[in-house]
Amino acid sequence: MRANLDIAHTLGGQIYPTPMGPGKRPPPSPGLDIDERPGPNFRHDNLPRSGSAFSPFQMRLFDALQISYGDALDAHLAARRHCSDIASELIAAGHCDETRYAECVAAHLGVAYGPIGELDRVLDVADMLERPPPRILKVCDDRLDGRIFVCPTIENLERLSDYLDRWTQMRALMRVTTPSDASRAIDRQTMAERYRTARLSLSAETPRLSARTAIEAHQAAFGVAALIAAIVFFAAAPGLAFGLCHGVGTLFFTACLAFRIPAALAARQDPAAARHLPAPGVLEEGCQSVPIYSILVALHKETAMVPKLVAALDGLEWPKTRLDIKLVCEADDEETISAVARAIEGRPHFSLVLVPPGEPRTKPKALNHALPLAFGEFLVLYDAEDEPDPGQLREAYLRFRTGPPNLACLQAPLIVTNGEGNWLAALFALEYAALFRRLLPWLARQGLPLALGGTSNHFVRADLVAVGGWDSHNVTEDADLGIRLHRAGYRVGTLTRPTFEHAPELWRVWVRQRTRWMKGWFITYLLHMREPRRLSKDLGAKTMVAFQLLFLGMLISAFAHPILLAVIIGQLGAIAFGFLHFRDLAALTFVDLFNVATAYTLFVVLSSSGLTPAELKPLRRRYVLLPAYWVLLAVATTRALIQLLTAPHKWEKTPHGLDSRASFSDPRYRIEPFFERVDLAPVVDSGPRLMSLPEWPSATGPWQSSGPQEFAYIPVR
Repeated sequence: MRANLDIAHTLGGQIYPTPMGPGKRPPPSPGLDIDERPGPNFRHDNLPRSGSAFSPFQMRLFDALQISYGDALDAHLAARRHCSDIASELIAAGHCDETRYAECVAAHLGVAYGPIGELDRVLDVADMLERPPPRILKVCDDRLDGRIFVCPTIENLERLSDYLDRWTQMRALMRVTTPSDASRAIDRQTMAERYRTARLSLSAETPRLSARTAIEAHQAAFGVAALIAAIVFFAAAPGLAFGLCHGVGTLFFTACLAFRIPAALAARQDPAAARHLPAPGVLEEGCQSVPIYSILVALHKETAMVPKLVAALDGLEWPKTRLDIKLVCEADDEETISAVARAIEGRPHFSLVLVPPGEPRTKPKALNHALPLAFGEFLVLYDAEDEPDPGQLREAYLRFRTGPPNLACLQAPLIVTNGEGNWLAALFALEYAALFRRLLPWLARQGLPLALGGTSNHFVRADLVAVGGWDSHNVTEDADLGIRLHRAGYRVGTLTRPTFEHAPELWRVWVRQRTRWMKGWFITYLLHMREPRRLSKDLGAKTMVAFQLLFLGMLISAFAHPILLAVIIGQLGAIAFGFLHFRDLAALTFVDLFNVATAYTLFVVLSSSGLTPAELKPLRRRYVLLPAYWVLLAVATTRALIQLLTAPHKWEKTPHGLDSRASFSDPRYRIEPFFERVDLAPVVDSGPRLMSLPEWPSATGPWQSSGPQEFAYIPVR
């Protein structure tokens, strides 16, 4: 089978369409230097065919595809800049689609075109994960009939034609397919193993770093013993017990506030540094190739958000031929799957990844299932409602290329855009401003660990894989991942280009989301404190103290604030009604008053300095509701503590769109109905004329319903 082995050489020596390394360039096309650029008055269509940048064979293919010489030349130049290929650039520019291109190539080569069948088995498929779709796939079916599927580029098409002229028997074995079909075949064949690995995730190899067991036996025993001791102590000496707990809690609360004071006083991260960003690829050594950027978005019950999400991701300032965007859906979520299939049609840089239904049904499990299919050097995670700044990938690229070698992750700031008309969303926006634009950048500059936000995390993909990806059993996988990266010797930085999103406006939505977050913080703290000595060794003494003040401080402060507030209000009320004199107040009461006032002041300073004057103006009147907001936080934290004991892995999904809005008539969140293309032949029926809705076999796979459904129209809300 020497002929089979020669195909890779015929296609340019590359089975995978990746750059050939620093200092190397792909074989030049005849007649055109890489640095040639058309002038402002240059008209491509008027170029003479003599001295063409393309061979006659390639020109015949362009004529068959109805692509002008100018468009082909533009694609050629873009391919050289991006280190891609002409066909990919033509498809990305909308001059043709993958299927039409593959059919024309097959016709010019005299071989068959067709997709890889569901019964075909791709050989050595495990080696194809974490890499771009291969140019060559060898398959066989259950009868051991072998075939070779190829995805030729225009650059190497003539060489492949010459090869087939020499080895005519190969035409019967060869099929032309599309890179998207090759990706689907790899996805289909590796699905079971990827799903098994995603379900286990960290619990398979590092169980003590996994939240699969939320509370270990020795931690539960310690907690029960501490509770019993506290009950006995309060029963035996209630005054002493209350005073001691009050004093220790007050001191710890003071330490947590003091930890945040330097962040409030620090200079704000200057966004001007990110205004002039390098074009993708200019920081590479040797060949000016553009790194591939993978984007993962986990979707569940997000039909209404899909069109807006796809439009936002399509607007990112990165060459589409160097993007690998994967929208990850639960396989039984048929409505979202159908919406994704419609939205990404004709966009080969998008793909749909299905996650088989099963427990734990969490976002990190879905991401772990899709991670082996991602092949970018860099990877970013977004949520369904996100609208990232178009230049965010370029800023992350600049930071990764110019940062230290152990920089593994960058957190972009999250900005809430719906805080003007709703008090809950307004305080959410102020909270995000304090966290993402003030506290996290200060922590990053100090080299301290960051509890990542659940979205807009940019990774060096190899570093993410090295630490095991996400923990599928942790409901705040982002906070856990930030600590694990730091423990492994990596560092996390921050960006200035933001991601815009909407905050919940309804109490029932907010409390479910915040319960999940606080429960995940409890779990993350407990699992990293399973071996305190090892944690201290991994982090160092300074960082260990910061970890306690960040994680334990947030959890205890959520309970401490309403207690301190109640004590202060109670004692001041007693003074007002004459039951107590001002001079009788204990010293701790003045400390409590100082702590509460300092907490409010720090929040105001951090949040207001993180916002521009225009952003702050409509929100600042909501500061008066901050005490109530923190009381609600205590309610959510109490609910989280109960779930920690009863349902630690329960994932309370946060709805987006109208389901989380205070006003259902808000025009910003209106979703126009989508009318499905239907068969116009009426169904024989004595009642109203109905039409048959075709299924989506490519989207829903084996989980689709059997038989067509009958609808007059299909509104997607």
